[in-house]
Amino acid sequence: MTQEDTMKAVRFHEFGGPEVLKIEDVPRPTAGPGEVLIEVAASGYNPADSTIREGAFQQVFPLELPVTPGFDLSGTVVTVGDGVDAFAPGEAVIGFLPLGVRGAAAEYAVAPVDVLAKAPTSIELADAAALPTAGMTALQALVEHGHLEAGQRVLVNGAGGAVGGYAIQLAVSIGAEVIATASPTSLERVTSYRPTQVIDHTGIALRDAIDGEVDLIVNFAPTDFTELLTLVKAGGRIVSASAPVEQDNAKKVVAVGMSTHADADQLAHLSAEVDAGRLRVWVENRRRLEDIADVHASNSSTGKTILLSH
Repeated sequence: MTQEDTMKAVRFHEFGGPEVLKIEDVPRPTAGPGEVLIEVAASGYNPADSTIREGAFQQVFPLELPVTPGFDLSGTVVTVGDGVDAFAPGEAVIGFLPLGVRGAAAEYAVAPVDVLAKAPTSIELADAAALPTAGMTALQALVEHGHLEAGQRVLVNGAGGAVGGYAIQLAVSIGAEVIATASPTSLERVTSYRPTQVIDHTGIALRDAIDGEVDLIVNFAPTDFTELLTLVKAGGRIVSASAPVEQDNAKKVVAVGMSTHADADQLAHLSAEVDAGRLRVWVENRRRLEDIADVHASNSSTGKTILLSH
């Protein structure tokens, strides 16, 4: 096997702590029908990557070992499989890989064409790996589950993380009145997204800080559902990507516990919003692929970490 036939990839052969992650020389994959081969610029780390590595999803979605982790990627199309005409070699793309396929933490990855979109051109290609999962979580929470419309009032709870930052910006673009919660370490950045109100949740109870009620709460932080319920209008909505939700309540609030799914059209919309200057991509850390065990050990959810593949 020649050097051109191999690549560096992160794999784990057993479930466990970060120490099970190894950099290995493996065969370079090839694109099958409906797929493209991508030279990965960067993969994005998500806390779910650590949960999968620990084996927590095995009963729900069994994975065949060895596993290459990573959902988010940005990179350049190398070859396309049969039936692919949406992308051509040389095009820059971003993607949200489905669970169960070989992941993005590698020098090359194969992706189904229906989980890809053209990468934004106004930022570094590697940085675009910070967009797919966090951006689509925010968009799906606000629009798909939250039904947010212009003129409505939305609370983004847990706005200091990557998902919350995207949610503020997308809600502002929709024309909503946005209230955001943050900690002292993220107040300045959260304020820069221009919500109507920013609350330091470490210094005051939300009920005391918010005047009146909101139409929608999107929640990206561990919190008390009962407290959130006091803040939303009768007939309003609570969408949570973090804390558990309850359906039975006198206010007839629609409560949704969500998980993120791949959607190429949504991903293309996010990319266009970046290029239009309405959505800023925040990368907290840029690390090498070789640093992946340290990244998993930190398990940070405050900001996006990307892993550079070359």
